[in-house]
Amino acid sequence: MSISKDSLTGILCVIGAGMCWGTTGTIQAFMPAAATSLVVGSARVVFSGVILLAAMAVKTRGKIFFGKWSVKGVLLAAFGLAGYQLTFFSAVKMTGVAAGTMVAIGSAPPIAGIFGWLLFRERLGWRWLAATAATVAGCVMLILGGGGEISVSFAGVLLALCAAVSYALEGVGLRYVRRSPYETIAMVSAASGLMALPWFLAGDLSWMLLPRGALCIILLVFVSTIIPYTLFTIGIRKIKLGTGYTLALSEPLTAWFLSTALLGERLSAVGVAGVGALFAGILLLALDKKAA
Repeated sequence: MSISKDSLTGILCVIGAGMCWGTTGTIQAFMPAAATSLVVGSARVVFSGVILLAAMAVKTRGKIFFGKWSVKGVLLAAFGLAGYQLTFFSAVKMTGVAAGTMVAIGSAPPIAGIFGWLLFRERLGWRWLAATAATVAGCVMLILGGGGEISVSFAGVLLALCAAVSYALEGVGLRYVRRSPYETIAMVSAASGLMALPWFLAGDLSWMLLPRGALCIILLVFVSTIIPYTLFTIGIRKIKLGTGYTLALSEPLTAWFLSTALLGERLSAVGVAGVGALFAGILLLALDKKAA
């Protein structure tokens, strides 16, 4: 069974993006106590937007600001990127890490698959259904196996669903923009940074001046934002929307590995089974020759 070069590139880029996103929790664990989730979330897109746009402006000698842009695509992707940061962290605060993460990350692949079918006429077969079921179940088991308490808040769950829709809208928007992936993510990040700027400026930023705070925000901006969103922008154009969001569930798999290796956290038997289900689902889709 052979997989096209474009599909393989897309698959590897999206899995790589998920692995980078999986470092977020570990980086945040080392942040100063004064760093609130809302400020951290907005800081990610504000700093990333400034850095990426400045770099691409220099590289393209200002040409990034000219030529044809899909305003709809940029705004959709930027809204999704900013919206996810704000709604997800608020959801976690209201309904807890376990429930918020399960709803936001677990519902994103089905929502993305529906968007792909409605907007791009992408057909998703049995392999995607099986892989999505396995990875979503694995995500749930992984969170439950971590020992987190489940406390359900209607408003929190609603915000988590909004986070999932925002995350999926980002991929939809990226599909509409026909510029290079690097120009695309630079413009989207800059627009997203503008949207998140009020929340960033309204928070306490003093912790960023501390050595540990500065190091953590640098890692968060480059390792868990700029690099993965660039990889995701490249990859999501080469494979189906639903496939991409299921493969991106390499994020909780990476988060588990890092929390075990660096933070000394241990999983129960349910959590270990969840890791196996996540890995099996991702592998099932990675070997799909019809991923594109």
